Amino acid sequence: MPHGDFSSLTAGETLTVERVIDPLTIQMRSGQTVFLTGLHYPDFDRGEPGEFAVLATGILRDMLEGQEVVLYRTKKKDTGRTNRFGHEIAHMERAKDKAWVQGMILTLGLAQVETTRSNPEMDTQMLALEQAARAEKTGLWETDAYKILTPDDADLYMDSFRIVEGRVQSAALNKNRLYLNFGPDWKTDFTLSIAPSDRRLFSKQGLDPMAWNGLTLRARGWLRSYNGPYMEVDHPQAVEVLAAESAE
Repeated sequence: MPHGDFSSLTAGETLTVERVIDPLTIQMRSGQTVFLTGLHYPDFDRGEPGEFAVLATGILRDMLEGQEVVLYRTKKKDTGRTNRFGHEIAHMERAKDKAWVQGMILTLGLAQVETTRSNPEMDTQMLALEQAARAEKTGLWETDAYKILTPDDADLYMDSFRIVEGRVQSAALNKNRLYLNFGPDWKTDFTLSIAPSDRRLFSKQGLDPMAWNGLTLRARGWLRSYNGPYMEVDHPQAVEVLAAESAE
């Protein structure tokens, strides 16, 4: 069972799990409902969940129901602690053995990492577990259906959460919005975009995406159509800088 370093988060109370509703939602005996942050199940549909989501739900039920757990939430008090349904957003640890719930799901290859602007913490640890599962072709990484896409493949997977990896061919600003183009024709090729307000988050972490021209990136987010396949990222943890290469 993987353990997490939760020093970037605030430890909450110890609660007892009543039932696992689905692979992202846990009901406590106290009446609280917890949303497991950091995970994306690509085959999860509440009406008709796929095999990996079903398997994850069963594993979580065996692991958690009737067990005491500790919640770890973002240190920001004004955002990221509850979702629009009123569920508490948290990382979860089983109290008896300090097993990290999100870490276990990622180790088994049942979900992809999906950080958010309001809950970006634990990204390095989660991405490492995802990478290990991918290298071992564990769970969903055994099938090509959820593979890491190349920029040339991106247009086949519109309107879905995807991971795209490729080399930036050019970087440009338009009305202070940054566009990273992964092909010679920005009107048809895959483009990564960062809004002006979101660029400040990158700057605060010492990152300058304008300098990423020629670098190999791995970005994760929702693909949509806008002058070709297009992905907007709103926080630094959604992009991994993999390698520096010559732009020539």
